[in-house]
This record gives sequence, structure tokens and C-alpha cells, in this order.
Amino acid sequence: MTLPHSLPVTSSLQDYLEVILNLHQEKKTARVTDIADRLNIAKPSVIQALALLKEKGLIKQDPYGPVELTEKGRRYAIRVRHRHKIIYGFLTQVLGVSPDEAERDACLMEHDLSNETFERLLEYLRKQEVDPTLKKELEWME
Repeated sequence: MTLPHSLPVTSSLQDYLEVILNLHQEKKTARVTDIADRLNIAKPSVIQALALLKEKGLIKQDPYGPVELTEKGRRYAIRVRHRHKIIYGFLTQVLGVSPDEAERDACLMEHDLSNETFERLLEYLRKQEVDPTLKKELEWME
């Protein structure tokens, strides 16, 4: 299961979805302040981005309340996160890139890698000996 190359949201908005998903898993809630802190940006920028995500039906939020992913938003965020983890695993385990560099590069690549290239990457990784965490990510993408 891959993301379409022509994604309905920008790479920046994809990052918001991924952060909201992570915050819900870590803290059971995602507030504007938490999102701003995690992305290291100002709260007004977060509020603007959340309005766009709400327009697209990817989040729900009452005024001044916590941010909730819609079912569509949650599925989308999970797919983005799996894509990120697979690229990160490839960079660290196969290419030997340092974790910090791999994290930065995976964040950039997860948004712009074509479906064809990502599918080929999946095929390649499935033939390799990889750690159990990456193997689980690969199984999820089947």
C-alpha cells in the first residue's frame, strides 16, 4: 500500500498529520502548543495549517480544543509514517547513514519519492536481511 505520487496535501501538511498521530500515541492528545513545539514553529502557523487540514477533512477540532484525526486523516498519517520508517531503515541499515542524517533525509524523501521508486525500494528490502522492526514495516506495506 503506497501513497499516490500526486498527494492531496503538501509535504508540510503531511508532517502535521504525522506529528498529530505521534502525539496521540505518546500523550493521548494533540494540542496546538504540542504540535508547534514538535515542529519548532509558531502557534499561528500551526493554526493556519490546521485550518487547511480541516478543510480537507483530515482533522477535527473544536475552537481551542485538541486536534483529532478523522479516519481518513489517520489512515493517511499512518501511511506517511510507514513510508518514512521504511526509507529511514533503508538509509541506516543498507546504506549505513548515521541516524540523524537518515532521519532528516527520510523526512525529505518520504514526500517526493515516486510510487515506482518506492515500490522498487520495497522489493529490494524484502530480499534483504533487515532487523525485525523494518521487517514489520515491510509486512504492513504488503
